Amino acid sequence: MAAETRHTRTSTSVADAQALDPRRWLALVITLAATFLAVLDFFIVNISIPAIQSNLHASFAQVQLVVAGYGLAYATLMITGGRLGDIYGRKRMFMTGMAGFTLASAVCGISPAPAVLIVARVVQGAMAAIMIPQVLSIIQVTFPPQERATAFSLYGTAIGAAAVAGQIIGGALIQLDLFGLDWRPVFLVNLPIGMLALILAGPLIRESYAPDASHLDLEGVALVSTGLFLLIYPLVEGREAGWPLWAWGMLLAAVPVLAGFLRYERWRTLHRGSPLLDLRLFRVRAFSIGLLVALTFFSGQASFFLTLTLFLQDGLRLSPLEAGLIFVPFAVGFISASLLAAPLAVRLGNRVLNIGALGMALGLLMFIALVHADGVALPAVALVPALLIYGSGQGLVTAPLFTAILRGVPLEFAGAASGVLTTTQQLAGSLGVALIGIVFFGLLGSDPAPSRYAIALPVAFVVNTVLALLTCALVALLPRAERNLQVERPLFVE
Repeated sequence: MAAETRHTRTSTSVADAQALDPRRWLALVITLAATFLAVLDFFIVNISIPAIQSNLHASFAQVQLVVAGYGLAYATLMITGGRLGDIYGRKRMFMTGMAGFTLASAVCGISPAPAVLIVARVVQGAMAAIMIPQVLSIIQVTFPPQERATAFSLYGTAIGAAAVAGQIIGGALIQLDLFGLDWRPVFLVNLPIGMLALILAGPLIRESYAPDASHLDLEGVALVSTGLFLLIYPLVEGREAGWPLWAWGMLLAAVPVLAGFLRYERWRTLHRGSPLLDLRLFRVRAFSIGLLVALTFFSGQASFFLTLTLFLQDGLRLSPLEAGLIFVPFAVGFISASLLAAPLAVRLGNRVLNIGALGMALGLLMFIALVHADGVALPAVALVPALLIYGSGQGLVTAPLFTAILRGVPLEFAGAASGVLTTTQQLAGSLGVALIGIVFFGLLGSDPAPSRYAIALPVAFVVNTVLALLTCALVALLPRAERNLQVERPLFVE
């Protein structure tokens, strides 16, 4: 009887979510605030690492864990977070994640020792993994098909704005040293936004569930979390450690563990039901091919910010705040293009992704030419046109890409699809940093002079250019967008 009640409740909730919610745009603002905070915390901490190391007398290994702990927890628990929303309610899990994220941010900001900060960062990443998949799910179930492109454009805008804001806000907070708190405001700044989002989420966000998602697949959680940890941890820490045997051993061990996860999920789907990841999801061509596009696209995105920031600060000798402000043209291009992406996608379909990827490649080639010509004597202002073009290209890809990937995914699978997509996004970032990091840091050497950055950056950007062109090529494999989508596709046909 309880199971029957549960099924009725969840089915009704999905049906209700498909009805137009008059508060849906206000709810979107709340969920985008959460997205902004989660992405901001990836970038803002990088700027504050020297201050944290000095103030807490932390070792280099400890400050590395401050950065890596957040990303690891975030990436490894994303699929689980999406499924929790399907089972227990997307609004409930969003608010749970936001409450935990805000509390962990407070602990980060008052941490008296490196160990406390590391643990708080891991918890912060875990709470972000519960919170963020719900954002894409809520967009899927709250907005009708004809409005989703606009909602996803705003989602993409929030991601890009947070990445740039992390550079600028982090540098400003460290330089201002508010109330003599040194680096601590980079975490405490999350508190007022998080608390306001929690207060408003209750009345503004509508609850939704997935029918037939009765309980959490704990065996699947253990397998996928272990496999992703074995894969991502060596990608994050392997280069700094000199790629020792343990790093290669973990990468090799990840293959059978993740393969075992897929085999178990297939068996569970057939025999027990309620899998963590229903593999029928990959029958949706836009979703499965779109994940490959996301892999190449996001691989270049994370490494771009890392290598360019190091070039600006250690090559051109700019302060953290000056380096952050250099990214303003990128932000202008990204945000402007993101807002134009939805109407352009209506007219051009997937070709808008091609235009954006080619724009990114053009911007990168401009960087390569400028740095090759002038080296570290290059005035930073000369980078403005390249940043504007590259940012515009990235903005044209980010928002329509989410729409293209999730197009055709049934609402009942919104949580699983969101978890897989955001996991792919984080995995791509780790792969890109590892791949391009090998090239970039290999050319820098162990004790690089500023002039070495003018050698390493162009070569690293050649790899980024190849990734942008590969993204452009893979877009051709995506199914064409249908005009005037009015109804959802039916559930998978056996």
